[in-house]
Amino acid sequence: MEVRDPPTRQRLPWIRRPVRREGAERYLLVTLVSFAATVIVTRWFLALTGFPQIGGGDLHIAHALWGGAALFAASILPILLAGRFVYLTSALLAGVGIGLFIDEVGKFISAENDYFYPAAAPIIYATFLIAVLVWLRARRPDDPDPRSQLLTALELFEESVEGDLQRVERDDLRERLTAAAERAPRAEQRRLAGSLLAFVDDEDLRVAPDSVDRFSGLREGWRARSDRWLGGRGLRILLVGALLVSGIGQIVALVAIGVGADFDFSQLARAYTRFQLVHLLVEGVSGVLLVAGAVLITIAGRHRLGWTLAYFGLLVALTLADLISFYIRQFDSIEVALWHLLLLGAVIAYRDQLRTEAG
Repeated sequence: MEVRDPPTRQRLPWIRRPVRREGAERYLLVTLVSFAATVIVTRWFLALTGFPQIGGGDLHIAHALWGGAALFAASILPILLAGRFVYLTSALLAGVGIGLFIDEVGKFISAENDYFYPAAAPIIYATFLIAVLVWLRARRPDDPDPRSQLLTALELFEESVEGDLQRVERDDLRERLTAAAERAPRAEQRRLAGSLLAFVDDEDLRVAPDSVDRFSGLREGWRARSDRWLGGRGLRILLVGALLVSGIGQIVALVAIGVGADFDFSQLARAYTRFQLVHLLVEGVSGVLLVAGAVLITIAGRHRLGWTLAYFGLLVALTLADLISFYIRQFDSIEVALWHLLLLGAVIAYRDQLRTEAG
């Protein structure tokens, strides 16, 4: 009896569900780092040089124009060319371009063409936060859908074409193609996956030797020492201490300001703007979450809840407290935001480790 493919929902030929590119999280991370570094270096350079003007008379070539040129190159490169190096270069240029462009956002949103317009700093920070959230989304596990696995495998075949396919990449290809060959809904997809899998398993397929790591000895030595000094329990204690210090500092600042205000709301309104009051409140909420999370982490059976509270406390700090702080303190808030981002990265790493152990 002939076995037919199960009926599939018909789609219009020009409507296709997009698939995440192989290595997307790496390229986006390059964009994030280059974006942040460009804004910081640009502000630092202009402050040191006295904000020079490129041009003369009525002519002023703003660095937003250079950012536009970088963005144009970043958009045109992957349209014209293919390859990992092209995508990496495009990601780098995109970060530099958006950094140079958005650094001058104050001129575009103020009638006075004010580079130092107070709302510019939080807009820059909010744009960076949105990109970070997209990156966190891109870090999630690959889509198990056979179509996604097959399309991603086709991207990985670039390494075979270039003669640079390594063992790890070959294993990744084999895993993706096996999943597509077994679970793809269409017969032609399964045939394509099976043919490509046979090519990957062929003994004549050239597999490039692993790249030589000239610093592997130094890295292994440092890893051994770091595990002995800070690894496991020691690193966890250090992180818990950092969470406690951050949380207690935020709570103490809120209490000290509240006591000093003598609860005279008229004086309080004159002493601080509404943004400052909201900032203090959000800082207090974040501080309470951080302290509660740090304490619960040390209690057996409650450590998972502790990491979750610390995670949300840092999210509140990064998305609300630091955002308002950029409006109040402008770019003096960079150090605090980077500190919170570092702590959030460490907390996410521990939560991922707990999920792995549970799995």
